[in-house]
Amino acid sequence: MDGGLWRRTWRHDRPALAVTGAAALLASIGWRAITRPMGDTPSYRATAAILRDGWGSITERGPGYPLLLVLTGADDRSSRVLFLAQLALHVAAIVLVVDLARRADVGRFGRTALALLLVAPPVLLRVVYEATEALAALLVTAIAWLLLTPPEPGRRVRWAVALGLLCGGAGLTRPNLAVLVVPVAVVVAVRVGGADGRRAAIAVAGPAMLLIGGLAVANGLRFDSYGLTPLTPYHLNAKTAPYVEELPERFEPGRSVLIEARDAALLHGGSSAPDNYIWDARPALEEATGLRGRALDRWVLAVDRHLIAHHPLDYLDTVEAASLRYVQMDSQPAVQGLGRPIAQLEQLLHLGLLAVTVALVSLVPGLALAGQVARRPWQSWVVAMLLSASTWLSAVTTESGTARLRAPVEPLLALGVVVSASVVRRAWRSRPARRGTA
Repeated sequence: MDGGLWRRTWRHDRPALAVTGAAALLASIGWRAITRPMGDTPSYRATAAILRDGWGSITERGPGYPLLLVLTGADDRSSRVLFLAQLALHVAAIVLVVDLARRADVGRFGRTALALLLVAPPVLLRVVYEATEALAALLVTAIAWLLLTPPEPGRRVRWAVALGLLCGGAGLTRPNLAVLVVPVAVVVAVRVGGADGRRAAIAVAGPAMLLIGGLAVANGLRFDSYGLTPLTPYHLNAKTAPYVEELPERFEPGRSVLIEARDAALLHGGSSAPDNYIWDARPALEEATGLRGRALDRWVLAVDRHLIAHHPLDYLDTVEAASLRYVQMDSQPAVQGLGRPIAQLEQLLHLGLLAVTVALVSLVPGLALAGQVARRPWQSWVVAMLLSASTWLSAVTTESGTARLRAPVEPLLALGVVVSASVVRRAWRSRPARRGTA
């Protein structure tokens, strides 16, 4: 490679840097360079307080983002330091993905368009809100960047270990990202090949499992709650909301509480209704069942397991609904904060971009089979789509599939779009030449 990452980007992608810098400046001015709380912020701050005070009790959130809150002094208030840190994380993710696009033979115009996609309001406004999006997106993008960067001779083990640490860090930031270690280890094994490939895959899996498994075991031994977070049963409950009345009578009186809370959520409406009804039902469940803490967590998990095991087709219906929700525009205040007219325009643009994305991305495998995709674009496309698909699968099979869960892979999805457009453009431009030689 010709120089370091930042030197390459400055040399080859000043237009993309200009777009990114201008957007960052406008965001800083428009939002007065200070973060804003959102719905999940109190639980992140509570986790940060527990970590700061010595981790004496179980935390509802993974430690990744709360540690950032502690380091930036935002564990109990909104912070300009946190805003600048999240903005820096987002800019770093853009630089990484633009570098990947250049290495995948995407032209300068395409790389500038890539930067423009990643500073659009639905993406950039997430930097303002106190949530995991910016950190998670950088970790996932860094995984893809390192995966597509061949290790120097003699440094393969360090390369694999670094990938494993990034996968583990992603899982500690967002539990549904813990699955990324599987596709990453597989890609490493295939790319390196043979016995060396298997050893490299183990070097990836080891650090990741040490971080992820270590936290899960520590939670179990110390707090009687094996897993990354005690909220897992409540997230999984989103997959059973439409058919909770199918619970047998032995789950009473909690069964009646769940049905009543689910029906109330249906009447209230909302983008994720009734999937998230369980959060409002927790106090009533505690009172009705007499269960608290880990005992209630295990009861909810038993509900989830029973309903999914005995009604698999209903479960698949919720996966389908979550998949549709996953590709929609985020309805969080972080995205809708510019007012209804602009939000409606963003919705229309999002639908158009979604159609273009599906059209372009779906053409690439066929062109690859026809021998019209070069090696570097194909590798970048495969890695971007594989990591994106793994994250999608985790989000829609274990949670409600809200568009917020898509945020960590949006840089890779944007990369997939511009790489696909570049591949299709080259294939189209080569048609007249082939006809002329016939």
